[in-house]
Amino acid sequence: MARPALTERRKAQTRREIAETALALFARDGYDSVSAEAIAAEAGVSLRTFYRYFSTKDEVLSPIITESTHEFVEAIAARPAQEGLATAAQRAYEEITPQQGPEGVRALISLLTEVPALRARWLSDLRTIEDTLLPIVHGRARRPVSDEQARVTAAAIVTALRIAVETLVRSPANDPPIDVLARALKYLREGANL
Repeated sequence: MARPALTERRKAQTRREIAETALALFARDGYDSVSAEAIAAEAGVSLRTFYRYFSTKDEVLSPIITESTHEFVEAIAARPAQEGLATAAQRAYEEITPQQGPEGVRALISLLTEVPALRARWLSDLRTIEDTLLPIVHGRARRPVSDEQARVTAAAIVTALRIAVETLVRSPANDPPIDVLARALKYLREGANL
């Protein structure tokens, strides 16, 4: 695949910088206390530029989620073909190092699960991950699967991932997300008591 043009890479970088700035402000001041104007000012862009990249404040974290999604799916696709899908998903997750670090990830997931507008966006982004996983599920299946079966499998993996990252902010035990993901994938591999 050809590398995106310099202009497109710069736009993506600007979107990402605005998103990272918004995440830091939301984590520090709370989602409701931060305006689009404050995000633009802190990011060093005009309000007009902010709205060129995002139609609402609710969309501002999407570049972080989207890039993380692509990284996760690409990491699964790059795993050795002989690995089962659950193993490939777990190992792919282990390979990913979020730019935000552990506290940034915790702040992001807290926002995505606690702010209704962001939660709706998060659930929509999870659906996109499912769609992106479909060709990988078909390619790694040990036997032919229908599109419906591939979608169920992709949804199960995404649900395991969602539970793993949401456990990060909900669990008093402070289990690392990879441990929760590993348990969930093991449970699915063993038939999920169905």
